[in-house]
Amino acid sequence: ENSSNDMFKLSTTTLKSVLRPPAAKSSFTGTGSSSLAARTSTLASRSKSSTRRFTVRMGPPIPPNSHIGHTMGGSRCGAKAHIEVYLDYTCPFSAKAYFMLFNKVSPHYGDKLAVTFYHQVQSWHPQSAYCHEAALAVTAVAGQDAFWKFSNALMENQADYFDTVTYDLTRRQIYEKLADLAATVGVDKAKVLEALELDKKAIADGAQNPGNSVTQSMKWEMKASRQMSMHVSPTTTLNGIVYDTSSGWTLEQWTELLDPVINA
Repeated sequence: ENSSNDMFKLSTTTLKSVLRPPAAKSSFTGTGSSSLAARTSTLASRSKSSTRRFTVRMGPPIPPNSHIGHTMGGSRCGAKAHIEVYLDYTCPFSAKAYFMLFNKVSPHYGDKLAVTFYHQVQSWHPQSAYCHEAALAVTAVAGQDAFWKFSNALMENQADYFDTVTYDLTRRQIYEKLADLAATVGVDKAKVLEALELDKKAIADGAQNPGNSVTQSMKWEMKASRQMSMHVSPTTTLNGIVYDTSSGWTLEQWTELLDPVINA
């Protein structure tokens, strides 16, 4: 479904479209340059009468001017190896992978290794989307350092956002819980909630699915995941190739994989 934010309508442009007429038996039987001139004149007349008006639309908006995802360690281009990991805040296996990769593996290698967190919303946990929205709101309000602090806190307290806990809560109540959590890592609760508020201007203009200030960022994150055909979390890639790893791997198992790549 496309909202008003998904489409940018350009000004109506008149396109001169030379539409080929249906094949028909030529009525010209003469030969030479006079016959050719007659046919050319007739086709030119037909093309003038076939001018049509088209509305040119573009969408979705142009991608952001920075990479999707959140990277720790070395740069994506300068590091010896690059791990991408698709994680969901409401997935216990994602939490295990998160703490190993970002709290142990990344510090172990420093700038030799880039590790990128991608948002992997799992729709069978409806509250998952709210958790990822909150992380994007924290980033927008307070920057990347706040994102990592909030992600640590959310992964540590993810049981507070499991199905059985959130089943009877409203969307606003879940946002409130997430904003309270953001406040524990030094992020302004009011600003996080403001970022998660539905777009009031769009509502005033008649929109019924207006989204909020991080909706477009969420769309880019989901598009990045879907175009890579990601399904479950955690999923990892090594230097761009999906690689079969486990959320239960120890640091030693990760170094067994990465040392030959980084030290090559």
